[in-house]
Amino acid sequence: MKKLLLAAAVAAFSFCGVASAQEFSLRFSTSQVNPNEPIVKAMKLYAERVGERSGGRIAITVMTGDQLGAQKKVNEMVMSGASLLSATDYGQLGQFVPDLSILAGPYVYPSLEASDKLFASDVFTELSAKLESQGLKIFMPNGLFGYRHIIASKPVRTPTDLVGMTIRVPASPIMMATFTGYGARATELPWGDVYNALQTGVVDAAEGPFGSIAGSKLNETRKVISKTGHQAMFTAWVMSSNLYNKLPEDLQTIMMEEGQKVATDLTKMTLDTDDGYAKQLADSGVEIVTDVDVPAFMEASKSVYSAVPNLTPGMFERVQDAMK
Repeated sequence: MKKLLLAAAVAAFSFCGVASAQEFSLRFSTSQVNPNEPIVKAMKLYAERVGERSGGRIAITVMTGDQLGAQKKVNEMVMSGASLLSATDYGQLGQFVPDLSILAGPYVYPSLEASDKLFASDVFTELSAKLESQGLKIFMPNGLFGYRHIIASKPVRTPTDLVGMTIRVPASPIMMATFTGYGARATELPWGDVYNALQTGVVDAAEGPFGSIAGSKLNETRKVISKTGHQAMFTAWVMSSNLYNKLPEDLQTIMMEEGQKVATDLTKMTLDTDDGYAKQLADSGVEIVTDVDVPAFMEASKSVYSAVPNLTPGMFERVQDAMK
């Protein structure tokens, strides 16, 4: 018995010693698998910088491939106060604050320069505050994840080419509305299930950036990518609002400042590698269709913003005005 008590005391002492050196241990979740994808590199870079700058008081472990669960589930765990960080996006966050869906809408950004204005605006501050009150704190708001395109077994040059096609989309109200509006049968699936869904014919097509398509080897299942660029997707990294508020002020500053720095790094990495991933896919035998009627897609997208449930009247116009 004495030995057991002594062992317990030593274990408790050891735990306290670890806790004092490493005050916050966080797991950082992403759906992406390929370690060479810009988002995974950016997450690891962020973890290293925060660890170094905090003197080891914050330790972040990057978990790829939905190891902690599908993105929707992870976001819910974060909201409930779990010691997790989630690499998510505004389409997913629109499930909690519907107006955030607009930031993941089709052809919403005139340019990257315009998007910078939005993310620095009072409109974004207002929307992110609403999300924070729901339990999710954005600590990295605008790293470019990529421009999304359609991978299928045939070219998709106009919205009418999608009529009747079953296409996988993320669990995002605005993405569901977008492809339903194009006439497709939009089906929500976690990213980790897309390869098998395409391979088995559960879905006919999928959509995503070149890097994600290559990283998940979707080119093994379909051989035509139509360069629609229907969404400029920004990843938003979130943590529990309650957990953030428990951090000492200096650690809050570190997480926010390093989040803004890595957003710039991620955007650059994404832009620098996009053409390379497209070439890699083409070299593997994929046809890259470039003569897409983008104006037709843009016209077909106009009704989307009135089809998404619970958007605040006039919010789309406010988002557009913030980018002028």
